[in-house]
Amino acid sequence: MKPPLLDGTGIGKRFGGLRVLTDVGFTVGEGEIVALIGPNGAGKTTLFNLISGLLRPETGTIRIGDLPITALPPHRICRLGVGRTFQTPRPFLDLSVAENVRMAALFGRRPGPVLEELLELVELAGDMGLTARHLPVARRKLLELAMALALRPRIMLLDEILGGLTPTEVGRVTAILRRVRDEWGIALFWIDHVMWALMEVAERVIVLHHGELIAEGRPGSVARDPRVLEAYLGQPTGS
Repeated sequence: MKPPLLDGTGIGKRFGGLRVLTDVGFTVGEGEIVALIGPNGAGKTTLFNLISGLLRPETGTIRIGDLPITALPPHRICRLGVGRTFQTPRPFLDLSVAENVRMAALFGRRPGPVLEELLELVELAGDMGLTARHLPVARRKLLELAMALALRPRIMLLDEILGGLTPTEVGRVTAILRRVRDEWGIALFWIDHVMWALMEVAERVIVLHHGELIAEGRPGSVARDPRVLEAYLGQPTGS
């Protein structure tokens, strides 16, 4: 059986006396779209920080294919094919859109698509000469997506890429993400609170609550799971 593209087993993390993740496991297959959901404080971004090497777990192992990456620094993990976007976009504000993407491409693991192709994909081709600080938040998020794609990743960690967007903008971004997977073959591991979009696009959903995995499966079955409803509603279902 072919190993998953990305997987973690027994992941545990604490900050001082606060346990943030407890015995968490996950898998993401080649070209798969997996949503990671849970209430605020569930440990979702902490898990992404562990995968991308910004933090180290106390317990457990994270692998790309059959290669353990738990002890590797962020730049090594990136070169192995893990791209990342953040809740707050982090482009180089005094560089143009085109210069930001070119800068990211220099760090790519292999020659990638031409600049125009990337900017066309994220609908920023008309803004390539604009300084990044002059972009509104929705377009900064698309710029950061283009920068991550310029690295030629095998998997993208998307952290609330839809946060703060209007319904129209959400529709445009989810259409772009479908193309990233369908046309480029890049797997997506995706945190967001825009549940209707996640449930439409994701093929599988993983749910964290208080740092523990409480449900996993197809979007429809997860949405009906009593443990998930209780976590989001804050009270036992049926009460």
